[in-house]
Amino acid sequence: MNANPSRKHLVLLGTGRAHLHVLKSLARQGTGGSVVTLVAPYPYYVEPALLPGYVAGDYTLQDIRVPLARLIEASGVGFVSAHVHSLDPAGRRVQLSSGDALPYDVLSIDAEPAFDRDRVEVQIPGARHNALFTRPLENFVQLWPQLQALARARGLQVGVIGSDLFAAELAMAAAQILAAPHGSRVTLLAGDTPLLHGQPAVLQRRVLGRLKALNVNLLQDRCVNIDGRALQLASGASLMCDAPIIASGADLPGWLRQSGIQVDEAGKPVVNERLQSESHRQVFVVPPGVPGEVGVALEANLRTAISGGAFRKVPVNLSRLKVVTCGGRHAIAVWGPLGLEGREVWNWNDRRNRRQLAALFSS
Repeated sequence: MNANPSRKHLVLLGTGRAHLHVLKSLARQGTGGSVVTLVAPYPYYVEPALLPGYVAGDYTLQDIRVPLARLIEASGVGFVSAHVHSLDPAGRRVQLSSGDALPYDVLSIDAEPAFDRDRVEVQIPGARHNALFTRPLENFVQLWPQLQALARARGLQVGVIGSDLFAAELAMAAAQILAAPHGSRVTLLAGDTPLLHGQPAVLQRRVLGRLKALNVNLLQDRCVNIDGRALQLASGASLMCDAPIIASGADLPGWLRQSGIQVDEAGKPVVNERLQSESHRQVFVVPPGVPGEVGVALEANLRTAISGGAFRKVPVNLSRLKVVTCGGRHAIAVWGPLGLEGREVWNWNDRRNRRQLAALFSS
């Protein structure tokens, strides 16, 4: 698979929200004579912020998963449906699961976090064959209805393994939707450190209150084995579990960690204020957790990397506003020491998320 050698080739790996902004900018301004290729496993975008709402039954699959075909066509980029097998930044080449090698002049990475299932299996033997992983999102949204169907047939013991906000949201959503008709119960297994460690105190208090109201059993313990019937805990206890869900611990894709791109002590790629890799300046990386709106500045910097000009500083500061959905169209919003919760907060957040998603795909 070779790009036209007379034109610069920009390759976009992944369909994160920043890359959606890039595609929309390309649709408005054109590709500037360069060849642009988007590589992703699926021709869909699944909105992570709406996933707990999907689990809770507040959204349909069509609400949270948007086909990319129209945006790809409007942007004028080529699309390759494949997984990345490996990345060679020195040789400027991406090896794909299809067997093709894709050369590039400039590379941008905005890929979905991934579970290293080999590493998870070492930490929690039995997880690979017995647990439901929340990543890739495309797989999870296809499998979740099967778990719902089981809960409609009989009561289940569901274990959500994770200690971050996403795990708490998922546990609350599952408890809300699975309680009827047979009283399925959800346990949030949050590990050794206190749940939501490092989050604002007001947020911790309100989330703990909602977990209690929804009868979610919170255990500060680690899962060390899954045998298909129960979770074995570090404390020596055993927890009956029909459906273990791995909700936390997703990290950079393995091909990125193993590429030779410079990383910090935490294993995250080291990038400058333009989102360029410090070790390979022709590679741009969108760090996990930054707002998708950085895609506007990212697109400008990708054009500069190909055609020349002045780079832009990319604002990556996270908003102080934190919104947690709790199932049942109930949400918590926290800004510094201030907190609000209820259906009105959920409705406001729903309108905000729908507006942002629609703006990405509007012509």
